[in-house]
Parts: sequence; structure tokens; C-alpha cells
Amino acid sequence: MHKRVLGSSGLYRISQALISSASLEIKLANVMNTLPALLPMRRGAIVVLNADGELDTAARFGFEHASSGARYLPAKAAIDRIVAKGLPLAFPDACKSDLFQDELQSLLSGTGQVTFIGVPMKVNQETLGTLWIDRANDGGTLEKEVRFLSMVGNLVARAIRVDRHQSRDDQPIADEEGALKKNPGDNELPETDRQRPAKIDWIVGESPALKQVVESVKVVARTNSAVLLRGESGTGKESFARAIHDLSPRRKRPFVKLNCAALSAGVLESELFGHEKGAFTGAISQRAGRFELADGGTLLLDEIGEISPAFQAKLLRVLQEGELERVGGTKTLKVDVRLICATNKDLETAVATGEFRADLYYRINVVPLVLPPLRERNGDIPRLAKVFLDRFNRENNRDLAFTPAALDTLSKCNFPGNVRELENCVRRTATLARSGMIGPSDFSCQNDRCFSSMLWKSGDHPIGGHSVNGLAMSKGWSVESPVGLGYLSGPGDLSGTSNLTDRELLVSAMEKAGWVQAKAARILGLTPRQVGYALRRHGIQVKKI
Repeated sequence: MHKRVLGSSGLYRISQALISSASLEIKLANVMNTLPALLPMRRGAIVVLNADGELDTAARFGFEHASSGARYLPAKAAIDRIVAKGLPLAFPDACKSDLFQDELQSLLSGTGQVTFIGVPMKVNQETLGTLWIDRANDGGTLEKEVRFLSMVGNLVARAIRVDRHQSRDDQPIADEEGALKKNPGDNELPETDRQRPAKIDWIVGESPALKQVVESVKVVARTNSAVLLRGESGTGKESFARAIHDLSPRRKRPFVKLNCAALSAGVLESELFGHEKGAFTGAISQRAGRFELADGGTLLLDEIGEISPAFQAKLLRVLQEGELERVGGTKTLKVDVRLICATNKDLETAVATGEFRADLYYRINVVPLVLPPLRERNGDIPRLAKVFLDRFNRENNRDLAFTPAALDTLSKCNFPGNVRELENCVRRTATLARSGMIGPSDFSCQNDRCFSSMLWKSGDHPIGGHSVNGLAMSKGWSVESPVGLGYLSGPGDLSGTSNLTDRELLVSAMEKAGWVQAKAARILGLTPRQVGYALRRHGIQVKKI
């Protein structure tokens, strides 16, 4: 039996073939010629997506007729599925699969059962093609071979990406100008962009508030303008950022994301700009940053309002000049990145208080898109709940469904945590459901076990009231949110303050919230922006704790 060499030594031999100074064509051919020494295989091929989105065979092994050409694609149906889904396919007996019924004679070639393994070649979630092999079925498991081929496929994909970047950078200026002048009648957008997908399947809803944002996304996506996604936590800012990328001319390039709130300034700089070997303790090798990884594509910076003022200045230079240096390096790198930022913070107040640089604010706030909270998306809650329940059923092999009364109960909730809270509610209820039909009594809020709802209601006060613990709101503060109640029985309770003036009430709420405006807003039943405006109107200086 063939001796498998699927460990690090096998990957080392593949990497050696890919880092040589030869052309990409020769590198890929060397990879295919190396694979038979590492694992049993009869035939195999590297299939690459070209610039037109068509599949070409870049290298092959075990085919008698080399003149069949790059467009000759054995196992084409299987390859199409791998590229479309971005997931591996493995068949111990390929003859039993409908994907190979059109080429049984070619597949069998006088042998017994044939095993097929195909994996996507991916870089940063972008599929550049497929690596596949077939062999005689030896009855063994395929898990190790699939894992090994997946790693090989990713190495090959990176080599293809590097080669394409070098080819683009080496293109003469005259050629680039000729390409721009080739079709002067085209609306400044390439042919491939006019064929972009028109539907965003992962954003669910038919409410007017959501449709308005989706239409704006479709228009904004066609440009390279920076976008600032505003909205409460849980409104789906990352999903909308993905939609902008997938509807843009950059959709075949990387989509890279980073949550800025989770990292310190030093780590954030390394993550975004990369670092050189030895730049700091633990930097054992050179590393590309997120800007480099997103070159030619889109970069999402989530929680942009949480970065420190010192780092904001460093970020501003990259956005203005498109240039950066890795940490510990001196070489200036050029990057072409479409920036999307997301935040639920009141940036206008942060600029006014000096927490956020005004020049950076104007740089990222080119096209602001405000995402509606779930309570303003009338009719979308039942649709989303069904989608989340279907997802739960697929993941857990269940067959649950909502009763009409259950959907009506969900529709009456305000879900201050928005779509994220709704999904958690559905998953929690489905996990604990004792029958195939989920009714109103299955929800935690109907049994006084929903901790989230305790934040938003108390005693006889209904959710959506326009008072805080019975206190009338100032006429100057219009409550945009139907959720008007704050922390009622906890540390933020403002009971007994009915004689306070507006200013005193605001200061009291800020003190209860530890001078965090978002928490004070929840206590007062206002939005963070309204609290920020009120602080400025009353001349209240925000304390640093």
C-alpha cells in the first residue's frame, strides 16, 4: 500500500515547490508532480478561476492526452460545486454520486471503485479555484487526506494571489491607460460589475426602514467611497458591510474585518499594519497586517469609536495617503483598500469632547448609513425568527416550528439587543422546547425568566412608556425609542428624584451609570445622541473614571 506523507514534511515539500523563482505555471506543475509521492492518487488537477470568472486547468497529473487543453475539465460538476460553496467534497465511491454520471467511463478506466477528493483553494475566504485527485478506493477513511489537501490548496491559492499582485504591479502605465480607454462608452464600471448580484440573501426583511437602507447599500456599493455604518448594537452592521463588498467591483478581492474594541493600541497597530521579525518580544516572523491582506478589497473596522486618540493619528495617515509601514519596519507599502467603519457610539459627542479626532471623523464619515433598530422594522420579527429557527433545525437535526401565537408574542417584544437578541431568544427557546411546536408559553419572558426584559420593564410600567420611574421627561427631549424604561430596580434606580431639575436628573443618571453615556441613555430612556446633546446644552463636563 502507498505510504502517506501527510504531515509537516509533506507540506514542506509542497512549499518548496511554490517558493522557487520559476513561473507560476511551472510551480503548479511541480506541485502536481510532487503530490503522488505524498499520497495515493491516480489523477489530479489544479483548476483556477481566471479573470473572466471561468475555470481553467492550470496543472494536471495522470492524463494521457495533454493536448486536451486548459478548458478540459474532468469532474466538472463536482468542481463547480466546490467553487460555488467553497467547501471540500469527498466520495469514497464516486460512481454512486450524480455529479459523475456523465463521465463514468472516463472515471472508471477499467478500475474498480474510484475515490474522489476535491478541495477549494482559498485566501481570506475568497475561492480562487480547486485542487482535486482521484484514486482506487482502498476502503480507508478520507479525513486526513481532505485535511492535507485543504492545506495544500491554501498554499497554492496564496502563490496564485502573489503572482497576480506582481503581474498587476508590473503592468506598464501605457497598458493600464489603454485598458481604461478600451471601452469609453462603458459607464466607468467594468463589465463584470454590471453583472453583479442584485440580491442580498443574508439580510432578511421587508419593512420600509430596512428596504431604504438596502437600496442605499446597492447605490453606495458601486463606488469606492468610505462608509460609516451607524446603529445600535445587534442591528447587523457586519452583514451590511459584507453586502457592500459583495455588490461592489471589489467582490472578488478579500473582505477583511477587525473588531477594534477588543485590542489594545499596540496589538491593534500590529494587527492593522503588520510587523517585521523582531519588532517586539514574540515577533518571531514577519507578518502582514489587515490593510495588506485587504489590498484590492474591503476592510471593515468594527467599533471604530473605541480606538485611542494616539492611534487615530496613525490610522489617519493610511486613509489619506494609502501608505503604511509595518511595526519595526522602514519600507513604505502602498495599499488600495475600500474602508467601511462601524460604530454604535455617538461620534459627534466624542469629537466635541476631544475623544475622537475631527479630521478622522470627516475621513470615515463620507457616506453614513444608519441601520434601523428592530423595533422600527415592522413585520420583520416573524420573518427573522423563522430564519433563525430554520438555521437551528439544520444545525441540530430538529424539526421545530412556531405557532402563530408564538410569532405574535415575539412581535410584541422590543428586543433592545436587536437582531442579535432575537436570534439568542429563538435559539434558547428552541433548545428548551419540549414539543415540535413552539408556543407562547415556551418563551422565557412568559415565565419571568427573561433577564433582558427585566432591564426594560418594572412593576406596572409597560415597555415603551415615556417616563423613567414615573418621572415626566423634559419637553425638550423627544424620546425616539419606544423603549422608555431604564434600570429600574438595580443600581441605576432614580426613584425619589421627582423634584430634580432636568440638569440634576441628567447628572444623577450619569453618576449612576459611571459617566458612561450609553448606560445613562438607557436609564433615561433616551438615545446616546440625545444624552450627548443634553450634556452639551447644560454645559456638563463628562468625567473620566
